[in-house]
Order: sequence, then structure tokens, then C-alpha cells
Amino acid sequence: MIKRSSVRIAKERLEALVASDRVHCKPKEYDLICHELYKTLSKYVEITEEHFQVSITRSAIHIQLTGEEH
Repeated sequence: MIKRSSVRIAKERLEALVASDRVHCKPKEYDLICHELYKTLSKYVEITEEHFQVSITRSAIHIQLTGEEH
């Protein structure tokens, strides 16, 4: 298991706060939306949470899959 650094965790939390503010929802709600998107996509695509990033604005949802390409 790869251990995430505290800097990366703090950065992710800050990004979640900014994004939740942009879409006018609470940070916990934003996290739940992101987790639900991950759970749904992981049923059809082999992904890990470490390689799954979501960016939500008022007008769009961007999902980025990072990591190894097959």
C-alpha cells in the first residue's frame, strides 16, 4: 500500500473545500458526490481511488483517471 504524504492530503482537502464552495455545497456533500462517482465508474472500469480525480464547477464535472496505461 502506498502511503500518501500529509502535504498531498492537505492539498486534496483544500481543493475539495474550494470546489464545494464553487458548487455551493458542503465539503462532506462534495466528498460524497466524488465517492459515488468513483463507486459507479469502478463497476465498469478498473480504477483505484488514488488514480481517480474529480473536479466539479457550476457548469461541468471533470473526471480524470491517472496512472498506468494498458
